[in-house]
Amino acid sequence: MYQETSIPRELKYAQDCYEESRNFLETWKQRKVKQLVLLNNLQRGDQNIASTLLLTLFNRVLSSLYDDKIQVKFLPSQGIRQEQLNSYNVLAQSDYLEMGKTKIDYDWCWDTLFFNRGYCETLKFNKRQKIMEPCIINPLVFGYDPYFEDVQDWRYYWKWLTKSKVEIKRLIKNGTIDGIKDCDEIMSGVDEYLWNYKTLRDQAKKAVEPSADSMGGDIYQILEFYCYDEDGDKCVYWLDRSFSKVLWHEKLDFEDLDYGDDSNERGSKWPIVVKECFREPHSSINFGIADLLEDKHRAKSVLLNLAFIAAKDKANPIYMYNPDKVKDITQLFSRQINQHIPVEDITAAVAPLNTQEPLTPELTNFISMLQQEANAPIGTGVVLQPQKNKTSNTATEAAIDQQLNDMAQSLQSKILQFGESEFWSHWFHRYAKYGPELKEKMANIVGVKGINSQIVDMKDFNTDYPPGVLVFSAKEAEYKELVLRRDLMQLYPALMQSLDPDGLRNFNKHVFFPKFLQDPSLIDVMLPKTIDELKAETENEQLAKNELVEALPTDNHTTHIYTHQMLQPKTWAVWFHIEMHQRMLAEQKAQEMQAQQMQMMEGSQVLDSPGGMSGKMGVEKKSPMAAASPLKTETKPNLPGSLNS
Repeated sequence: MYQETSIPRELKYAQDCYEESRNFLETWKQRKVKQLVLLNNLQRGDQNIASTLLLTLFNRVLSSLYDDKIQVKFLPSQGIRQEQLNSYNVLAQSDYLEMGKTKIDYDWCWDTLFFNRGYCETLKFNKRQKIMEPCIINPLVFGYDPYFEDVQDWRYYWKWLTKSKVEIKRLIKNGTIDGIKDCDEIMSGVDEYLWNYKTLRDQAKKAVEPSADSMGGDIYQILEFYCYDEDGDKCVYWLDRSFSKVLWHEKLDFEDLDYGDDSNERGSKWPIVVKECFREPHSSINFGIADLLEDKHRAKSVLLNLAFIAAKDKANPIYMYNPDKVKDITQLFSRQINQHIPVEDITAAVAPLNTQEPLTPELTNFISMLQQEANAPIGTGVVLQPQKNKTSNTATEAAIDQQLNDMAQSLQSKILQFGESEFWSHWFHRYAKYGPELKEKMANIVGVKGINSQIVDMKDFNTDYPPGVLVFSAKEAEYKELVLRRDLMQLYPALMQSLDPDGLRNFNKHVFFPKFLQDPSLIDVMLPKTIDELKAETENEQLAKNELVEALPTDNHTTHIYTHQMLQPKTWAVWFHIEMHQRMLAEQKAQEMQAQQMQMMEGSQVLDSPGGMSGKMGVEKKSPMAAASPLKTETKPNLPGSLNS
């Protein structure tokens, strides 16, 4: 069985950091557990009712911020070609499904709204399946450095893992755990205070919890501890429950941190990404929805229970009676049809004690005020309803109120996007790190045309600078999109007259239609690539090798120039080829101008000729009927321009 030994330096440091972080967060965690019990809404007496304010508003905010579609697109940066960006975007769409990012985003967003911060770990990468394996960290079993608010500035952080005896043996057998030879060398079970977090939540749901240690003693608690080693490198350790054994140790070497000095040395970021909703700058701990609504929820529950008690008392009141006049008091304890209580004086013998109304107008107004106080800070205000006998424009008030709600949710969405952008930056650097081993990967995209499979070369991730990451949300303020679509519809007639066919096509494909369609693949179905675009992309492959390609007079020079300009880096062949297109385009425009001038000159000659339009001013238009009337010109001899004038 387990025996204590002397504690090495790294174990003593881990224990000190653990206690420091636990003391900082323990009170906060206990409060969060109480709020979770409040959210579950089940721990109450059988004769009481509870408010659903916290659960209702929490789900409303969650539904407005959570999106089950990919919300990221990679943008060009220094030294990255368009073909590489296409590979990133295609592989990101494929990995979004393969990683199960839909479920990850839901859990991540849930933790962010309730626990003030949500944590996603990006440590694991499955080389066999060629995919990063992110996981969401439970904030109740997580601790971090209290002295720094930025994640990458932390000196350390940790989280507890729970593993079964079978899994521990498997990890020992495959060599992952090399600090022990057998499970009996470490203690089993879970710390009481950690187990209490789970117990309180499950008891609120009317579940009976087992003890902190299983009947077979085959549950083990392992601390995953991230810190710097003596050389200043970031490392991760697995420690047993009593901080006496190092079960596993690994140096972090992701090469995703640029030190910014003259050397080419790269370090590693902490493999963790944080999302926040109500961000408070320069703070190590923020507030969440539960913190904002807890007091309103409890107050509303108390008021509802008081109204419930008053309603029961009104339906079954307590009576006061005169014992000298009431002959049989047992008749007051039951209700029967045609029941009679014999009394001598009806007026003063029996009277109900409780006469208050359950929901008075004052109580109803106070509950409504609590609801408004809860709605306002989290952006879930109810749209104003038209009121009777009110002269103001209630429709405008409702629109303004809805706009304010949308703006609040839009702000929350933008703050959440900070973490989303960082996540996909980690995703890119994992492929950049393991790309030489993986070589290539097949990406499968599901679109309107079925499944499209594409081989992605991992060499595309070998860049000097990472790409930019654009995060967009379908849950942005909807009224802004409505206004933009309306403005585009108003501008469209003017754009049709001012843009050439290529410009109008690009406007429809890249600006106009994306504002109306959620699936980008639909745009490619309606406006597929033209022959000139396909040809220019094929020419880019040769130009990238510095092979000179001749431009043809029959090419659409504008399309070719635009496509060739996207090629990075540009070789001398690219510049010469673009110059040829520009020269031919200038010649083509000059010829068009000459043709227009010739047409204008021919038109002016027609006007100036004796039989032209200038000689026919005021002449009636001839028609077959007019030609068949020989007397018409004779009856009007003095008309200007007539044959007799």
